[in-house]
Amino acid sequence: LKSQGVCGRQLPQLQRFVHLPIFSILPAVPMRCLAAWMMSAAWAKMHLALEADGEVHAVDPQPLSTRQVRLAQLESQAKSMIGTKLSPDAKSVISDILLPVIKDDIEAAISREFVSVQQQLTDLVDGLDVKTQQAVTSKAAADTSDNKLDTCRSNEKTALDQYETCEVDRAAKIVSDAQHCQTKRDAALRICAEKDAAADLSFSDLCAPTQCNLADGNMCNMEEFTKAVEGMNAIVKQKHDDYLEKIQQCNAADKVALDVCAAAEEFAASDSCKEEREQAQHQQVQCESDYGQAKVAICSFGSALQGKCVDLSEVRSLIAKIKASDRKDSLSESDRQHEWEAVQRLSCLLEALRDEGDLSQQAATTCAANRPYPHTFDYLDARIAQLTTTESFNCDETSVSFSGYWWSTGEKSSEFERVASSHTVSLEDGSTPFLVCSDDGAAGKELLGSAATVVASNKLGEIEASKHFEVSFVFNPKGTASGWHNLFHFTIGENVAKEGDRLPAVWVHSGSTRLHVRSSRQGSKNDGCDPEQLPPLNQDTTVLVRVADGEMNIFFNGNNVCKSTNYANPTVVTQPLLVYASDPWYPSAPATIAHLTYKPLP
Repeated sequence: LKSQGVCGRQLPQLQRFVHLPIFSILPAVPMRCLAAWMMSAAWAKMHLALEADGEVHAVDPQPLSTRQVRLAQLESQAKSMIGTKLSPDAKSVISDILLPVIKDDIEAAISREFVSVQQQLTDLVDGLDVKTQQAVTSKAAADTSDNKLDTCRSNEKTALDQYETCEVDRAAKIVSDAQHCQTKRDAALRICAEKDAAADLSFSDLCAPTQCNLADGNMCNMEEFTKAVEGMNAIVKQKHDDYLEKIQQCNAADKVALDVCAAAEEFAASDSCKEEREQAQHQQVQCESDYGQAKVAICSFGSALQGKCVDLSEVRSLIAKIKASDRKDSLSESDRQHEWEAVQRLSCLLEALRDEGDLSQQAATTCAANRPYPHTFDYLDARIAQLTTTESFNCDETSVSFSGYWWSTGEKSSEFERVASSHTVSLEDGSTPFLVCSDDGAAGKELLGSAATVVASNKLGEIEASKHFEVSFVFNPKGTASGWHNLFHFTIGENVAKEGDRLPAVWVHSGSTRLHVRSSRQGSKNDGCDPEQLPPLNQDTTVLVRVADGEMNIFFNGNNVCKSTNYANPTVVTQPLLVYASDPWYPSAPATIAHLTYKPLP
């Protein structure tokens, strides 16, 4: 006030009247000084209060939320001056000081508050938009992975059923072949027995004379004997021919039996269902890989959904504060609108007072109604509504469906069952979002929890190495840097002296956010895969590195972004792995990582 020249010299005089009615002050103090004193006090934290009875009181500074009360008091004071004949000087004060202060300071302050709150809400909604898109993208990836798994399980069941059918048919054929072999052997034995029986001849009916008397003149009946011998000889010849035929039949039956039994033995000893078994095994391996990928995608979506719900909770909390009244802060839009209306009524009263116009309540209300509150959050309401549709997730979900089915499996195809299913979801930040994310030790060993900036030579601990493993983490690059910069490093002791020194390790490329992922294998201590996709700056990307089934696969938010098929023989070490984030051999990357987790795989 002292900087206001002549009015500053009136300050002691004003202070003497601080508890007197305002009409007592008017004659003693120039109107412009009183106005300046009132408005400066009212809007510089309201150190003075004008009561409805016209008295001025010194008070402690009040928060800005009492502005509406002050405006009501000023409006009451203006009404109390109804019927007062103002001097030209007083009218000039209204025109030159009070009304400009109301417009340039008070209305501007209300607008600034709105813009500030609007910016807070816009920033939150922008963040919600990013998290929503991440959740929607992750959900699509999870749907694709789960549908792929659903198809794979169906094929696995079919392949296993075909293998089981093959084994059943094989066992039946072995029994049938054995029976056929025995039948042929029995037939051969019977035919050969008949052959053996046909070899024996009996001549007991053939009787040659032992003596004769040639004097009888009948030549000792030799003619009859000769005929009998010839008849016997014919019989023997026929029997011999029959015997030779039976020898052939016996030999043929023996050969058939030998061939049939040899074929039966050969089939029984063969691996006739090898193709079906290998197909079933291949399908099982494929489905285990698809299951791992589906689980990663589903759990990545769960984490993305939880992140969205955190942001949505913040948005809803701020909206609740904006919609509330009497909050005693600058967030309440209702308070701000009422303040605006009070300011307009006060302006109308002052203008009417200056112009000696209509000072009725109705006139002031009508006047103020012609100056509506110029701000709105409606466009943000529409935007938030778009971000909380069923398709975009509204965080009221209790369960989520992906393919719509889940499989129970087993060693037999009859144990495979496809059931309609949805996954119960936990939206609490940091919790396990889905049950599938916690089974079979899915959580692994978490070496780093909440987001932390990587620091060179920061040793996190030691873990037992696994031939097959998954390493997952949340990566948020804060910038780029020249040269290789390390994120984390699992090693048996050195940088890259031997196999096992990178198992795995991850760097960031020079001048980029591209990841450089290395994991040793037999024959190479520095093999790996570098995704082409660049993680965005200042945003979380859930990364998973999986070495299993002869491959290295890298996933961003559940999407496979890099694959190497060089890992048929991963490195096997027996000593523990030292874990750094980051390592002592390279500068640390300008980034944060969170939830660094190591999970051994079968």
